[in-house]
Amino acid sequence: MALKLRKDVKKSSYYVWFLGAKESKGLRGSEYIIPVIKNLEEREKDVEPFKVTLQVSHKGLKIIQNILSQNPKNSKPKNETIKHFIPHNTITCVYQQEDIIACILLLFNPVTKCPLHVHAYRCDSLETATLLKSQLQLLIDRPENQKKYQEIENRLKPSPQPELKKVDSSIGSDTGTSTRESESSEER
Repeated sequence: MALKLRKDVKKSSYYVWFLGAKESKGLRGSEYIIPVIKNLEEREKDVEPFKVTLQVSHKGLKIIQNILSQNPKNSKPKNETIKHFIPHNTITCVYQQEDIIACILLLFNPVTKCPLHVHAYRCDSLETATLLKSQLQLLIDRPENQKKYQEIENRLKPSPQPELKKVDSSIGSDTGTSTRESESSEER
């Protein structure tokens, strides 16, 4: 069976500042994103974020970063492009806080051994952030993705504990009835 991808999202590129990524404590919800944004905004005061290009398409999100690398054999720096592709069905949630866009990604990180991460990006304007959020939201809202996320959440919910039967409280307690010690003391 051939996989038919819907082209409901027009390919767009956004030049943004990558504020960073942190492990997420949940699959979906602003309650998992807001604390991470606060943390990354604090870090932004000390560490300058780097610029990346985000390309959003019907396939997902591509993160493109241009870096200068130094070749030990050659003193001349070399421009290098690093690309990361995030499939549409691994973006579980998106949240906008002014010009910041943050999303939860369901991708395993071999370094941290964590499958959930919050990525945060600062856009050049509120309008750009709103456009980026709406495109990511289209990917998230696809019925097949929503179904997948719901199935994962159901598996993560703790199973209800069976009710314990009430036990007779006199069992094993001192009720004044004879015990081995008292029986043996009566025989003397």
